[in-house]
Amino acid sequence: MQTKFEYDGSLNPRFSPGLFGLEIESIKAYGGESQTPDFILISSAGVTRPGRPGLNLDEEPPAVRMNEQLGGILTWKWRGEEVVRQSGLNYTIIRPCALTEKPGDQALLFDQGDNIKGQVSREAIAALCLEILEKPQACQKTFEVREEEQTPNSQDWGQSLASLTSD
Repeated sequence: MQTKFEYDGSLNPRFSPGLFGLEIESIKAYGGESQTPDFILISSAGVTRPGRPGLNLDEEPPAVRMNEQLGGILTWKWRGEEVVRQSGLNYTIIRPCALTEKPGDQALLFDQGDNIKGQVSREAIAALCLEILEKPQACQKTFEVREEEQTPNSQDWGQSLASLTSD
């Protein structure tokens, strides 16, 4: 399997489209009872937008506008979220806005309701995942994330996560 894009955003000259499928019968986590997330799913902002009444597609990111042409990618991500929510695990579902290769040195904005747009670096999402592994406030929550235009002094992850509503 190859990605269609290079790290610099240009098209991969060796890419050729093909079928890929992965059937998962079940998801389980090893270990005892935990008060922190056992499973973190990186989904995508926009998963609930395709087909949303009153949505102006001209103002939406390409993945939302082209969901059907992209094989229903957002629809499948949303279905994956539902499987995780029903798994019985302590989970966190992160819905990043458009991912970039920029340094992860900006403040992060968390929101719920699947309405925010913007960008966030892959580096910032990786750092967020590491922080969440130790935060009980992250359990049973789904949220969107994007970068702010300011550099953070220090972000209080626990407080940011505690302000979110549980699923």
